[in-house]
Amino acid sequence: MHLTPRRRPSVPRLLLRVVMSLFALAVLSERPVIAQGVDPTPSATLIAVTDSVQLEVLDWGGKGPTLILLAGMGHSAHVFDGFVHRLTPHLHVMGITRRGFGASSRPRRGFDSTTLVHDLIAVLDSLGLQKASFAGHSFAGSEMSILAARFPERVDRLIYLDSGFDYRQMMDRIGVATALGSPQPPPARYKPWTVVDWTIYAERSSGAGFPESEVRAMFRISADGTVQEPDRDPETLRWMLDGIEPAPLTQIRAPTLAIYATPTSAEVMYPSWYAFDDSARQQGRTVYVAVAAEHALQRTRFKREVVGSRQIIITGARHYLFLTHPGEVANEILNFMLGS
Repeated sequence: MHLTPRRRPSVPRLLLRVVMSLFALAVLSERPVIAQGVDPTPSATLIAVTDSVQLEVLDWGGKGPTLILLAGMGHSAHVFDGFVHRLTPHLHVMGITRRGFGASSRPRRGFDSTTLVHDLIAVLDSLGLQKASFAGHSFAGSEMSILAARFPERVDRLIYLDSGFDYRQMMDRIGVATALGSPQPPPARYKPWTVVDWTIYAERSSGAGFPESEVRAMFRISADGTVQEPDRDPETLRWMLDGIEPAPLTQIRAPTLAIYATPTSAEVMYPSWYAFDDSARQQGRTVYVAVAAEHALQRTRFKREVVGSRQIIITGARHYLFLTHPGEVANEILNFMLGS
C-alpha cells in the first residue's frame, strides 16, 4: 500500500500482491471504487481495548441480529461502506478497524493473532455484547478461526469472505515471494494522483474497488487532494504476517459459511491482462497456477475440518468478492443469517 503520484504505487502493489496471493485466490486486489452504491455514513466510535490502544468501531445501523464485519490486511472497516446497505434492512451491521490502520491506534506491537483476537473480545465487552456473528474478508479469516476456537461462547455465526484458509500454512507453503511476483498494470502517464486517480489504478489491478472513504482511511491525502504514502507504520504489514498463527479449524463449532472467489484463469484474475506484455503474462500465469492450486487444497481442508460448514464458490469472482459480486454475497449472507 505504498503509492506515489509519479510512479506505480508500491502500496497497492505490496498489499495487493501479498494480501491477495497469500490470502485469497486472486493475487491482486487492493483498490477502490466509488461505484458500489451510495455509501452510508456510519457512526464511528473509538473504543479502548488496552490502556494505550483504541480501535475504531463503525455502526451502520439496521435492525436484527448483530453482524460484525472485519476487513482484510491493510484495510479499515470503511472498505465495507459501499456494501453494507444491502444488509442493514435485515441485520444490525457493525465494523471494527484493527490496530495499526485507519482511525485506530498505531502501536508498534500486538499484531500477533492472539492479541488481535483479544482486541475483538475487548470490543464485545465494551459494547455489552455477550456474543455476535462475524464476517471477515481475507486476513480476517485467521482472526475469526482463533476467536471461534478459543472463545466459542462469544461467537454466534461465522462468515468467511474468501478467507476460509489456514494463512500460516499457506504462507509457509507458497510464501511472500509468490505474491510479489504478481505483475501490475502499466502505470498511468498522467499526474498528480488524486483519490479518484488511485481508485482507477486500483480497479485496473484487482477489478473491484473500495469506497472513497476507504481510500482516505488508507492513505495520507495532501491539502491539494493528492494521495501520498500509506497512513500507517511501514512495518505493520510485516508484523502482521510474522504474527499469523496456525488456524485451529477442527475446534470451530459455530455455524459457518465460507464464500470463495475462484477466478477461472490468469486472464480473469488480472483485469489489465489486455495491457500486459509477454513477460508479465508469463508471470501472471505462474502466480495463478500456484495460488489456485493452494487455494483448492485449502478449501478442501477447511470443509473437512470445520464440521458442518457450508461452502459457496462464486466462479469468476476476484478476491474482493463483496465488491465484485455484492448481490450474490449479500444474498448468501442473509440466507445464512436469517434462513431457517
